[in-house]
Amino acid sequence: MSVPLDIATAYLIGALVSALLAGAIFSSGGLASRHDGLESVVYATLALAAGLLALGLSGRGGTGWAEGLGVSLVALGALLFRFAMDQLQRQPERARVPLFVLGAALLAEWGSIVGGTPVEVRAAVGAFSMAVVLLLPVPSLFRKQEPGSGYAHQFALVMFMVAAAASFTRGVAIAAGTAPAALTNASQVNTLLALALPGAVAAGAFSFLIMLRQHELATLAMLDGLTGILNRPALHDQMEGVLHLARRRGFACSVLLADLDRFSQLNVEQGHRGGDEVLRHFVALARGVVRREDVIGRYGGEQFAMLLFATPAAGGLALARRLRTALASKPPRVRGLGIALTASYGVAESRPGAELEATELLRRADAALMEAKARGRDCVVNFDEITAQPADVKRGHSIS
Repeated sequence: MSVPLDIATAYLIGALVSALLAGAIFSSGGLASRHDGLESVVYATLALAAGLLALGLSGRGGTGWAEGLGVSLVALGALLFRFAMDQLQRQPERARVPLFVLGAALLAEWGSIVGGTPVEVRAAVGAFSMAVVLLLPVPSLFRKQEPGSGYAHQFALVMFMVAAAASFTRGVAIAAGTAPAALTNASQVNTLLALALPGAVAAGAFSFLIMLRQHELATLAMLDGLTGILNRPALHDQMEGVLHLARRRGFACSVLLADLDRFSQLNVEQGHRGGDEVLRHFVALARGVVRREDVIGRYGGEQFAMLLFATPAAGGLALARRLRTALASKPPRVRGLGIALTASYGVAESRPGAELEATELLRRADAALMEAKARGRDCVVNFDEITAQPADVKRGHSIS
């Protein structure tokens, strides 16, 4: 029996387009190394391209080793698409269920091939296995996306579901004896699958790129343009989220508020460009002492806030002293000259059982900061050290 040119050609063209798409993404200015999930999209598209190639070359019968390899590579590509979407959406690791599904599908597929089962049984098992693995990206595609990515996202969702439905229908038809076992034999369901698979590859990659662009724009809107850390609204939102997590787990958290001493005078002496360099230098030092799970943002002109996750006030005081030492040993340089710079620090703690909202925690840290200023600057004060709290709090300005 000859291989119909139209179906085999559809798979081969899909393989070529998928390979070119993967190469374009990989060569786009090093994007794959700069964004979470994009490297997985490249590998997913390559795996699907190789799978389509194997399916296109499966030849007469289309149910042997070549088709088994094609189904396996398509399964791997679908899994990588799922992981890429999870990475972009900052979802918790959900690898166990997809890996279990993938393993079960491949075990059934290769078990039927190695076991020497009849052609029809191998074809039906392969069709059902492919239908299952093509659904792996669907949960991630169902999640809410950034504004602007809707149509491409929905199209990718539809294409993966259509391909899965076509493969499942093919399996049912083969089991019922109403469709040929060969994947490349002429039939409506085989043609639909041959068109839907490359469509799912292209739609999935395109949707991911659009979602990535929207994700980048949303991220940029949260950042301070000068220093690259969180701006004030985003800082407050992130703090609320981290404090909520700490409350659930029974952890203490502390806020460190830092204010550069006599910054207005420095701006007059060095100019605004010099002042900007000083701000960026301080942020670089602060990033060097905080951890990945901590939150750092610009709260005012020369004021910076750091929420330290699962860290009591003692840890906040220690970090402030480290930052103070780093600033003294590595002063900022403007036009090649070092500039003497100090900062004042206030620390406040949210304890288990007496949790504080972000606004109140920042207010207390600001009161401690004002006390540090009153003590002559260039020092660290814990809010608990303030004995006459009402008077001291009034002395600080409100930062709610």
